Order: sequence, then C-alpha cells, then structure tokens
Amino acid sequence: MKLYVAEYGAGGPALLFVHGHGGGYHWQRCQGELLGSSLRVIAPDQRGVLRSGPLPEGEVVDLDVLLADFEQLRAELGISRWAILGHSAGGNYAVEYAIRYPDAVSALIFDCPCWDFDANDRHRSPIFARIYEELGDTVSADRCRALASLDRRLTADDRTYELAFGLGDRFQDLSFHDPARRADFLRLGTEAGFTDEMWAYGNSHMSTLADLYDSKLDRLRLMPQPTLLIEGVDDLATDPVSVRTYRDTVPTGRVVTFERSGHFPHFEEPTRYADTVRTFLHEAQ
Repeated sequence: MKLYVAEYGAGGPALLFVHGHGGGYHWQRCQGELLGSSLRVIAPDQRGVLRSGPLPEGEVVDLDVLLADFEQLRAELGISRWAILGHSAGGNYAVEYAIRYPDAVSALIFDCPCWDFDANDRHRSPIFARIYEELGDTVSADRCRALASLDRRLTADDRTYELAFGLGDRFQDLSFHDPARRADFLRLGTEAGFTDEMWAYGNSHMSTLADLYDSKLDRLRLMPQPTLLIEGVDDLATDPVSVRTYRDTVPTGRVVTFERSGHFPHFEEPTRYADTVRTFLHEAQ
C-alpha cells in the first residue's frame, strides 16, 4: 500500500504526525511550515485517507495495520528514531506505537488525544443531551443520558457517533473555543481542492472504532519516552478522566492547556502551539 507523505523541513529532529479520523490536512496547513523551520516533519495521509486514495475493496484498516505502516515508513525514510505527535484518535494510536516500538520513538506529544472512547462518550453525552433538549428532540436527549449511565463499558456497537453527527452544525461548533472560527477552518479544506469523494475516503477508518474503545489509559504508564499532553480548554475529546489518569500515572509527563482552543489548538493558537512543540522536543533530546 502506497501512502501520500507530506514533508516539511530538511533538517532537525524527525517528527511523525499521526492524524485522527478525517485526515491531517488542516494540521499540515497550520503547522507544517511553522514546525518545518526547525524540524523534519513527516505527515502521511494514512492508508485509505485523502491523497493516499481509497482502500481496495474488502480491505479493512485496524490499529495493527496503521502501526505497521508507520514502521515501514520509518524504515523507508532511513530514520532511526523520531518523535511522534498524535492528534485526536491519532493520540490513541501513538500510545501503542510507542510501547511496541520503544527504540524507534524519542518523545511523544499528544494533541487533544482520544485515549478512551468510553470515558469520552460519558463526558460528552450529557452535553449532547442538553443541546437536543434545546432543539426539542427529547428522544435523542434521553438516548444520550441512557448511554452515559450504562453500567457496562460503551463499545463501537452503541453507535454513539450517530448522536454526535445528529447535532449537525451544533456538534461542529463544539470543536472550537470560538465557533466563529469554524468558517476559517472549513475554508482551509475548501482551498485544498479535494473532491467530496476524497474527503469521504476517511470513512473507511470507522473500522478502527473497536480499537479506540479499547482503553489506552492503563497503558499510559508503559510509555518509556518523555511525553507532553496539549489540551484545549474547551475540547470535549480529551475528557477529564483521561487528563487525570495521565497526570496520576505519567509523573514525568507535562500538560499544557491552551485557553483559547477547543479540539484544534494547532489551528486556534498556531504560534503558541508551534513554540510549545519545539520547546518540548528541544528539552526532550
């Protein structure tokens, strides 16, 4: 499988960017050149996403497939060790990659990671319920509350994403500290000139949901590398349980909160974000 790989910068330590669902094009537009001024930034479109093209019929992506792709890419580029920066679901993949391939990873940066979709759903569902109440949809509101109160772990089979997407623009606005910035964020994607079909390729990664509901919280302590957690103050993806677990089980880990960001600090506060990443990686060397 061939991957489309964007690279920024010719020198400096190598940094692999691992995107979440939907791809990493917006991150590349916001951070590629900024970070490339002092780092060698490697930002692949994962298999089945955007410029890497659609998956062949019958092929399924899971965590093991993605991690193998990252390792093959590292070997082909001749990189002995690189730092990893994982955004959203990419932060989930990054934990496992760092544990499986400790000698290949020098440091980790987690950008609004989703480490446990059960904890994430329980955090967001009551918020979704209130919005559905405002919209007059009591059926969906009741379903949100019922899911949040289940006495078992939530799984991909509960299809909680339907409740998120069912909010339409209201859900999209929740990703930003300033919802008015969403138009600028969407404009970045429009300016890329990708077709609707290309954007839809990323739906093939819905098959990774089972891996994402497999909590990585009990594995955070197994990462031997220096780590940094970047959180947006209004981000709903990195839930309080996950942040508390990181603080309690990764004593050498650092947390930096971006006070004017939601799920996309790299977009809402790009200069501070780039400075934070560069400073951490310099200190981690």
